[in-house]
Amino acid sequence: MTADPSMSGDFTRMLDATMAALRTVGPPPGDDADTPAVGEAADGQVRAEMGPDGRLRSLHVEPRLMRLGSEELTAHVVTAVNAAIDGLRTTLAPQVADMSQLREQLREVRDTAVPRLGSFLDALTEAQERLARGTQR
Repeated sequence: MTADPSMSGDFTRMLDATMAALRTVGPPPGDDADTPAVGEAADGQVRAEMGPDGRLRSLHVEPRLMRLGSEELTAHVVTAVNAAIDGLRTTLAPQVADMSQLREQLREVRDTAVPRLGSFLDALTEAQERLARGTQR
Protein backbone atom coordinates (compact mmCIF):
# COMPACT_ATOMS: atom_id res chain seq x y z
CA MET A 1 0.00 0.00 0.00
CA THR A 2 1.30 3.47 -0.85
CA ALA A 3 0.16 6.85 0.41
CA ASP A 4 -1.51 9.23 -2.01
CA PRO A 5 1.25 11.76 -2.86
CA SER A 6 -1.31 14.53 -3.35
CA MET A 7 -2.40 14.12 0.29
CA SER A 8 1.09 14.63 1.62
CA GLY A 9 1.73 17.53 -0.77
CA ASP A 10 -1.50 19.31 0.25
CA PHE A 11 -0.74 18.79 3.91
CA THR A 12 2.83 20.07 3.48
CA ARG A 13 1.63 23.18 1.63
CA MET A 14 -0.95 23.96 4.33
CA LEU A 15 1.62 23.52 7.11
CA ASP A 16 4.11 25.72 5.24
CA ALA A 17 1.47 28.44 4.85
CA THR A 18 0.57 28.18 8.54
CA MET A 19 4.22 28.43 9.57
CA ALA A 20 4.62 31.51 7.37
CA ALA A 21 1.59 33.08 9.06
CA LEU A 22 3.08 32.30 12.48
CA ARG A 23 6.31 34.09 11.52
CA THR A 24 4.34 37.25 10.68
CA VAL A 25 2.69 37.28 14.12
CA GLY A 26 5.94 37.44 16.09
CA PRO A 27 7.67 40.65 17.02
CA PRO A 28 9.63 42.32 14.25
CA PRO A 29 13.28 41.31 14.02
CA GLY A 30 15.97 43.53 15.45
CA ASP A 31 15.57 46.47 17.78
CA ASP A 32 12.22 47.59 16.31
CA ALA A 33 10.36 45.95 19.20
CA ASP A 34 12.03 48.40 21.59
CA THR A 35 11.52 51.53 19.46
CA PRO A 36 9.28 54.02 21.26
CA ALA A 37 6.19 55.60 19.73
CA VAL A 38 6.64 59.36 19.55
CA GLY A 39 4.04 62.11 19.67
CA GLU A 40 4.61 65.84 19.31
CA ALA A 41 2.69 69.07 19.83
CA ALA A 42 3.32 72.81 19.55
CA ASP A 43 5.44 72.38 16.42
CA GLY A 44 7.70 69.80 18.07
CA GLN A 45 8.30 71.81 21.23
CA VAL A 46 6.52 69.15 23.29
CA ARG A 47 7.60 65.55 22.68
CA ALA A 48 6.31 62.39 24.37
CA GLU A 49 7.72 58.88 23.96
CA MET A 50 5.72 55.74 24.79
CA GLY A 51 7.44 52.39 25.23
CA PRO A 52 6.02 49.21 23.65
CA ASP A 53 4.65 48.33 27.09
CA GLY A 54 2.33 51.37 26.90
CA ARG A 55 4.13 53.36 29.58
CA LEU A 56 5.34 56.92 29.11
CA ARG A 57 9.14 56.79 28.70
CA SER A 58 9.91 60.45 28.44
CA LEU A 59 8.33 63.85 28.12
CA HIS A 60 10.29 66.83 26.83
CA VAL A 61 9.01 70.40 26.96
CA GLU A 62 11.05 73.25 25.48
CA PRO A 63 11.91 75.65 28.32
CA ARG A 64 10.44 78.69 26.51
CA LEU A 65 6.98 77.03 26.63
CA MET A 66 7.08 77.32 30.41
CA ARG A 67 6.04 80.94 29.92
CA LEU A 68 2.62 79.76 28.73
CA GLY A 69 -0.29 79.47 31.09
CA SER A 70 -0.77 76.10 32.76
CA GLU A 71 -3.94 75.31 30.75
CA GLU A 72 -2.27 75.91 27.40
CA LEU A 73 0.89 74.04 28.41
CA THR A 74 -1.01 71.00 29.72
CA ALA A 75 -3.13 70.96 26.55
CA HIS A 76 0.07 70.63 24.48
CA VAL A 77 1.32 67.85 26.79
CA VAL A 78 -1.97 65.96 26.47
CA THR A 79 -1.85 66.33 22.67
CA ALA A 80 1.70 64.97 22.49
CA VAL A 81 0.99 62.04 24.82
CA ASN A 82 -2.19 61.11 22.94
CA ALA A 83 -0.31 61.26 19.63
CA ALA A 84 2.32 58.89 21.05
CA ILE A 85 -0.41 56.51 22.27
CA ASP A 86 -2.01 56.59 18.81
CA GLY A 87 1.39 55.81 17.27
CA LEU A 88 1.78 52.86 19.62
CA ARG A 89 -1.65 51.53 18.67
CA THR A 90 -0.92 51.72 14.95
CA THR A 91 2.31 49.73 15.37
CA LEU A 92 0.40 47.00 17.23
CA ALA A 93 -2.60 46.90 14.87
CA PRO A 94 -1.00 44.82 12.06
CA GLN A 95 -0.38 41.97 14.50
CA VAL A 96 -4.11 41.71 15.16
CA ALA A 97 -4.78 41.38 11.42
CA ASP A 98 -2.12 38.68 11.19
CA MET A 99 -3.88 36.70 13.92
CA SER A 100 -7.07 36.50 11.85
CA GLN A 101 -5.03 35.24 8.90
CA LEU A 102 -3.43 32.64 11.15
CA ARG A 103 -6.83 31.52 12.48
CA GLU A 104 -8.06 31.08 8.89
CA GLN A 105 -4.98 29.04 7.95
CA LEU A 106 -5.37 26.81 11.00
CA ARG A 107 -9.08 26.36 10.27
CA GLU A 108 -8.15 25.22 6.75
CA VAL A 109 -5.64 22.71 8.14
CA ARG A 110 -8.25 21.39 10.55
CA ASP A 111 -10.99 21.14 7.92
CA THR A 112 -8.87 19.65 5.15
CA ALA A 113 -5.81 17.88 6.48
CA VAL A 114 -7.22 16.26 9.60
CA PRO A 115 -9.93 14.28 7.73
CA ARG A 116 -7.35 13.22 5.13
CA LEU A 117 -5.02 12.03 7.87
CA GLY A 118 -7.94 10.13 9.41
CA SER A 119 -8.56 8.37 6.07
CA PHE A 120 -4.87 7.55 5.79
CA LEU A 121 -4.82 6.07 9.31
CA ASP A 122 -7.98 4.04 8.53
CA ALA A 123 -6.27 2.62 5.44
CA LEU A 124 -3.21 1.69 7.50
CA THR A 125 -5.36 0.03 10.15
CA GLU A 126 -7.24 -1.94 7.49
CA ALA A 127 -3.98 -3.08 5.90
CA GLN A 128 -2.63 -4.13 9.28
CA GLU A 129 -5.80 -6.14 10.00
CA ARG A 130 -5.56 -7.86 6.59
CA LEU A 131 -1.93 -8.78 7.28
CA ALA A 132 -2.89 -10.10 10.71
CA ARG A 133 -5.59 -12.31 9.15
CA GLY A 134 -3.06 -13.54 6.63
CA THR A 135 -5.01 -12.38 3.61
CA GLN A 136 -3.79 -10.08 0.97
CA ARG A 137 -5.82 -8.16 -1.51
